[in-house]
Amino acid sequence: MMSGFWHRNSGSLQLQLLGATLVFVSAVWLVLSVVAWHEAKSEAEELFDAHLAQTAALLVVLSSEESSDLPEELPSHRYARKVAFQIWSDKGKLLARSTTAPREPLTDQTKGFSDRRIDGRNWRIYSKVDERHHHRILVAESYEARNAVGKELAKHLLTPLIIALPTLAFGLVLLMRQRFKPLQRLASSISQRSPDRLDPIASTDVPNEIRPIIEQTNRLLQRVSDSMAQERRFTADAAHEIRTPLAVIRTYAQVAAAATEATERTRALNSVVQASDRATHLLAQLLTMARLDNDALTRHFVNCDLRKIAVDVIAEITPQALEKKVEVMLDEGRAAYLRGEPALLAVLLRNLIDNAVRYSPAETFVAVTIKHVDGHIRLTVSDQGPGIPEHERERVLSRFTRLGGSDAPGSGLGLSIALRIAQLHGATLVLQDGPGEYGLSVCASFREVAG
Repeated sequence: MMSGFWHRNSGSLQLQLLGATLVFVSAVWLVLSVVAWHEAKSEAEELFDAHLAQTAALLVVLSSEESSDLPEELPSHRYARKVAFQIWSDKGKLLARSTTAPREPLTDQTKGFSDRRIDGRNWRIYSKVDERHHHRILVAESYEARNAVGKELAKHLLTPLIIALPTLAFGLVLLMRQRFKPLQRLASSISQRSPDRLDPIASTDVPNEIRPIIEQTNRLLQRVSDSMAQERRFTADAAHEIRTPLAVIRTYAQVAAAATEATERTRALNSVVQASDRATHLLAQLLTMARLDNDALTRHFVNCDLRKIAVDVIAEITPQALEKKVEVMLDEGRAAYLRGEPALLAVLLRNLIDNAVRYSPAETFVAVTIKHVDGHIRLTVSDQGPGIPEHERERVLSRFTRLGGSDAPGSGLGLSIALRIAQLHGATLVLQDGPGEYGLSVCASFREVAG
């Protein structure tokens, strides 16, 4: 309940620390004070009882003298109202008493301690018998005296707490203000930063407890900086790439508008359609790439059969491949289950097979193989095209990268999209020579799961 109180009513860490410290110190101090008070009171009770016994012993010595010399009432002192005694003969005669003691016996008990209420006051009484003269000694002490000592003990125990708590609070406030200054300077430094300033925050003048927060914040700033730089490059490259098909469309549209012959007009309009298709394909690739920059896609992974996905993608691409006289073949084999997003895996397969078909000469084939190797599923797409030189293979995996000397249409995004999808699935993507060191093979390796 106390923790909920601080959580609901105080937004300041300094106030929470101050309040929690004072409450904890007060609770500990009070518990220790109560324990110490009970212990001290118990010791005082034993001390008082010992004092009564000792007083009774002294009175025994005194009564051992000639009893006729004992005055009936002995002189009183400042504690007379709290201490009383009587000396009785064995015949029941009161030989002596204090001024506060009544004339009737304080107690009927002949030996040891007893308690009795006399005239509205509680007394602690000790009885002792003088075996030699058969005198009975009664010594009594008011509980008021004992309680007064207990009150004094409690006062002395609580007074330091009453004085120390404000002093402790004042000292803690000064100490926390001093120690929280680095955090205030840090907050001021962060508040003065411009939105585009993403350099790391200095952590040299902060407590060790805050340093992990700053380190994680710096890592976040670095990721944000990298993401923003990537977005700027992507936007610039996309703007450059989309400008080309739009310019082509505009040019052929002007040609069609100015054409005087139907054949020329038809040829220009067909070029407009082809340029529009390329622009549509480029925009689709750009939208796919933008979607892949969201790591939240991994939350929707399910167990899926990569072989079934490959069959569907090949059926979709077959008309395009047949138009170019390229055959797409899938090897035989059992189902290949992995954990992923079926739609993204279809995009990966479509891009790899589409690239292979685009760069393959007529009367050739594209081979798609899916194998089970050491707990992994290895997907390979091989073509018989010109291939990619080894020193260029890493570069072509970046966005908007196309090799020179090729007239195959494309946006330069297919392999980079395939790489990103593979990374989201925890897979690797490797470019290597095709079978017989001819053409290109793209291999992706996924972790296999039970179907």
